[in-house]
Amino acid sequence: MKRLIPDLSGWTSVLMVLLFLSTVCNGQHKKMPRLKNPSGHGFIPCGSCEQPANITSETAINLSEKGERLTISGTVYKSDGKTPASGIILFFYHTDATGHYNDEDDPNDPRLKGWVKTDSKGRYKFTTIKPAPYPQLTTPAHIHVHLFNKDLPENYIDDFWFTGDKLIKDTERKRFASMGDFSPIVALAKDKSGTLVGTRNIRLK
Repeated sequence: MKRLIPDLSGWTSVLMVLLFLSTVCNGQHKKMPRLKNPSGHGFIPCGSCEQPANITSETAINLSEKGERLTISGTVYKSDGKTPASGIILFFYHTDATGHYNDEDDPNDPRLKGWVKTDSKGRYKFTTIKPAPYPQLTTPAHIHVHLFNKDLPENYIDDFWFTGDKLIKDTERKRFASMGDFSPIVALAKDKSGTLVGTRNIRLK
């Protein structure tokens, strides 16, 4: 008696499609954890929840990213404004050159982000691109930064702004001018390679 062997070619195609869909679903982007905003309004990304195992005092992110290359460095000091604070982690994130955080423009899940940890002299340095301001809004271009370590709960500081930004109001310029060397408005200049460079020192509260 001749044994009947079913034609599985159609089922093979179906199984391949299901396998593909399973792979795509399992590989879906996992959104960044969030923290309640200390201001009491909404949420902020949780940098301490996803910090890399080894964080150095210098880093560069997305070197292939379109935009104007930007390097910012500085020193973090203790509350006296004189003693360098070592081991402080800075989590920074910002929009791209079009003013968006990602395809969904979700500020709680930034695509451009990184971490640095201050060295023994409190110094840090990171390279990224200069962010663009939000489209259709009057908020100056900025970089968000959170500070934390094992003894310091994660919290944000004043955003990094940039001199020459016409969206910065005169009242804000005067307020930050009173902060002297710790002003969050960063003066930028181009180095020999054409990279924008600036310095911002930070005093812990």
